[in-house]
This record gives sequence, C-alpha cells and structure tokens, in this order.
Amino acid sequence: MRYHGRNDVPLSDEGRHQVSRLRQLVQHVRFASVIHSPLDRARESAQILIDGLHRAPDVVEEAPDLIEVDFGAIEGLTEAEIAVELPEWFTVWKRGKALGFPGGESTEGFKQRIEAAFAGLLSRHPDGNLLVVVHKGVIKRGLGWMLGLSPDAAAQLDPALGSLTVVSCGREVRLKHWNQTL
Repeated sequence: MRYHGRNDVPLSDEGRHQVSRLRQLVQHVRFASVIHSPLDRARESAQILIDGLHRAPDVVEEAPDLIEVDFGAIEGLTEAEIAVELPEWFTVWKRGKALGFPGGESTEGFKQRIEAAFAGLLSRHPDGNLLVVVHKGVIKRGLGWMLGLSPDAAAQLDPALGSLTVVSCGREVRLKHWNQTL
C-alpha cells in the first residue's frame, strides 16, 4: 500500500469495482446531499454511487476541508520505502508518537480540520440522509469525533477501502453499520 493523501491519484479499476458493488447497499436510500472530497478518486466514487441511486440527491457538494491528510515527504511511498528514507521518523511514527508528517500536516491540525468540517456538515445539513464520500484518514477522524472517541481510539479504526459506514446523528449519535463491503 502506498500512502496517498493529497496527491491526486485516479481511482483504480479495483476501486471502481469496490464502489460499484456498494451501490446495491445505497440505491434505495433518499439522500438529501452527497458530499465528497475534492480529490478525483473521491469525486469519481461519489459519481458512481450517484449513478446507481434510484432517485438523484437534491445537492452534490464538493467539500475542500474533507481532503485527506497531507502526508508531506511520505506521499506516494510504501512503508518499506519510508523506513529506508526516514528511519528515525518511521520508528517514532510506528510507536504512535509522531506529531505529524515530515513536510506535511500535523496530527492536531488534521484532527481540528476534520472535526470542524464534520461539525459544519451536520449544521448545514441537519435533516435528511447525507452520503459523504471521503478517505480512510478522514473517516477515522470524523467518525472518532462523532462517536466521542479519543484521538488514540479513533486512530485504531481501520476502515477498508471501498467500504460503507452508516452513522445515525439524531438525538444521539449511533454507529449503525461499520465497514461494510461486498
């Protein structure tokens, strides 16, 4: 696996297949809004899902603040490559002690950005179903915030690529489905 954050790599054929399979899980849902990251892979994933809906959403919105974390110097690298190129940082990172990414975004900055973005989404869209198409890091931080998890607990979440998670945000926040794939 390569660490793709801000670099705008296209959705792979496997990714298209994974997202296409999810359509059967959401095709009958009436979405008030579909919100997606500005990166091409999220935009294309959102369009695949929209194309499979029985009823088009009222709004399709690009949300710049929901872009994935800026991995800085490790963008596009594998863990093996990171270990060779940045051995000291890699050791600290693997122990869970890194405060961010070299030349990239800080952990705290990413956390604050994602929490603010999700708070904004929920305040702008208080009614109806939202379909939010984003990246692994954004899911971990956003879901962690909605469920009141500590940053360490949120970091342990491991959503699969091409998976669906459903959260109910009524009077109380409830995780209804986690990490569904087909």
